[in-house]
Amino acid sequence: MIFFKKPAPLLRRILHVIRSENGFTLLEILVATAISALIMAMLSTSFKSIITSIEDMTGYTEFYENLNMAIYRIDKDISNTYFTIENKNLCFISETIGANSVINFVSVIHNDINLRFDITKEYHYSDIREVGYSLLPGADRKGEMKLIRRESPHFDKDPEKGGESNILLNNVTGLIFEFKSGNDWVKKWDTRINSKIPEAVRTTLILKNYKNATEEFLFISFIKMKN
Repeated sequence: MIFFKKPAPLLRRILHVIRSENGFTLLEILVATAISALIMAMLSTSFKSIITSIEDMTGYTEFYENLNMAIYRIDKDISNTYFTIENKNLCFISETIGANSVINFVSVIHNDINLRFDITKEYHYSDIREVGYSLLPGADRKGEMKLIRRESPHFDKDPEKGGESNILLNNVTGLIFEFKSGNDWVKKWDTRINSKIPEAVRTTLILKNYKNATEEFLFISFIKMKN
């Protein structure tokens, strides 16, 4: 035997109206309208919450993607530092100006090329470039700067100028380079004085994230070339 639960009063009323030619009362219409408005409000809140979550996810993804690319670029350049005592135009120079650091050095830029070769194999060629990193004031928000990477296809007697500059990151508030010297970390280096390159470089990046909150990132690059 199958038992059916009795319909709720409102449902019975709706069924009664459907089966008959009588209409709804004003009170019933007001109640139905209020219920519909409540449901729509709940749906609207849920929809806004989903949209906000998607925007946050997209913003943070873009933020960390750009950050990782900048860190990779800095680490690769520093790790491939090129220096010899014999060539006076090869320099590794860094100093702190105000609260932030500026660095200029010569790096070996490695590239992959398959033209005129077997495309199933990797062939590498390299070039020696003059590279620099610094911060420049941004035009958007006060106190925030842009991380600039300078690259020159030639190294010359002026190791701190020349070449083309490109923006790596926006909304940066701090850039600090520190250099391993024995058991210590120092904030200044100049091969024109000490005639050697550091064992490693510790980089600190401070910037505003998608939510305008300050985040600090620290990483160490070990220089492959030995003194």
